[in-house]
Amino acid sequence: MRLRVGSAPGKIIAGQSGVTLLAAALYGLAAGADAALGALVGGGISVVLSLWMALRVFSVPAEAGPRAMFAAFVKAEAMKIMLAVAMFSAAAIFLSHVFVPLVVTFAATLVVNWLALVFTRRDRQGFGG
Repeated sequence: MRLRVGSAPGKIIAGQSGVTLLAAALYGLAAGADAALGALVGGGISVVLSLWMALRVFSVPAEAGPRAMFAAFVKAEAMKIMLAVAMFSAAAIFLSHVFVPLVVTFAATLVVNWLALVFTRRDRQGFGG
């Protein structure tokens, strides 16, 4: 599957990348290069996990049906959790001195996912309608 930049997953990944670079720049200015590296790794973990999900879930054609789509989603989510555990474990071991910027930036990139729910609504009635 080719991920289109204008698609919702493409916009989410681009937004997460932007938040990551902004956080790394701010941490770099405020706390130095090591903190910037921690922020880059934290945001990078989020981007990799989002990219993994987008590529795996949207690789199933619509003609495959809902069961195949659901199976792809469950398998991708299970692997995403294992990838997250592995990446955060490695980060905790090798970047323990900058774990706060790492986790803060990871959390900041999750805000992009929440905002995507608001800005990718298909109905035009607004909230609660």
